[in-house]
Amino acid sequence: MERGAEERDGAERELNAYERVLAEDRRVMRELLRVSTGGAHAGLAMTILIVTLVASVGGVRWALIAGAAVASWFTAALWTAARGGLGGRAAARRAYFLTFGWGSWL
Repeated sequence: MERGAEERDGAERELNAYERVLAEDRRVMRELLRVSTGGAHAGLAMTILIVTLVASVGGVRWALIAGAAVASWFTAALWTAARGGLGGRAAARRAYFLTFGWGSWL
């Protein structure tokens, strides 16, 4: 039995209204959550500024605690990226974006 044009599978078939809305929503979310290298650098700079501010106000002990929290987050992200199949620079880049990429959204 031969299928008609409206019953095609895969990339050739036309999307229905529901699928078009979902595709548009996904595109908007990808654009909204996109992280750039410049934004990650800004996030790193703000993190350094905040840890320095914590050191000047609360003392070195609190700065070490805040720095250790950031370092452990980066280590967990790096471990997860490496375990997910990325290696070397790609894993480090993904971990950097996951740790400091929030700077893009400010």
